[in-house]
Amino acid sequence: MKHSRTKRLLAVAMCLSLGGILDAQAQCVGGIENPNIESSTPADQFLDSADGTVLHLPTRLVWQRCALGQSWTEQSCSGSAMLMDWAAALQAADSHVQAGQNDWRVPNRNELASIVESRCHSPAINGEVFPATPLEWFWTSSPLSGQAGQAWVVTFADGQVPSALTSGQYAVRLVRGGRN
Repeated sequence: MKHSRTKRLLAVAMCLSLGGILDAQAQCVGGIENPNIESSTPADQFLDSADGTVLHLPTRLVWQRCALGQSWTEQSCSGSAMLMDWAAALQAADSHVQAGQNDWRVPNRNELASIVESRCHSPAINGEVFPATPLEWFWTSSPLSGQAGQAWVVTFADGQVPSALTSGQYAVRLVRGGRN
């Protein structure tokens, strides 16, 4: 874990010093400018379902391309992410229907961290797969062990995974499949 965090921080530092912008949404290093820095979530690891969802092939998880509150418009996400507390996020997942499916859930800490793009920041996510991702903290379903009133979040501004008070107001991206 420490090695990947160091690698991510190095990638962000290199990006800032090089000013490398590879797509309109995120600042990334690698690609043509520096092929030695590989993507942690390349687009070819995702299968587009053309319904606002993608299948992440390595994990077999189906992800919403947009945060709750945003709308998929065949090319991108529009609108603003809804911000809610942790209990509301879990409840929203229980009642959510998308792509004809009603088994959506808030991802656990490891699942949500698996879509962080370590060579990008602002946002630290693959902008081709997850366009218009807001620079918000996103809830996970993982409570902080031994700490009542706290849960893990993923910050897509920089890809970090801190904890937060469950009363905080953060964004949500839902997932299907895997284990609960």
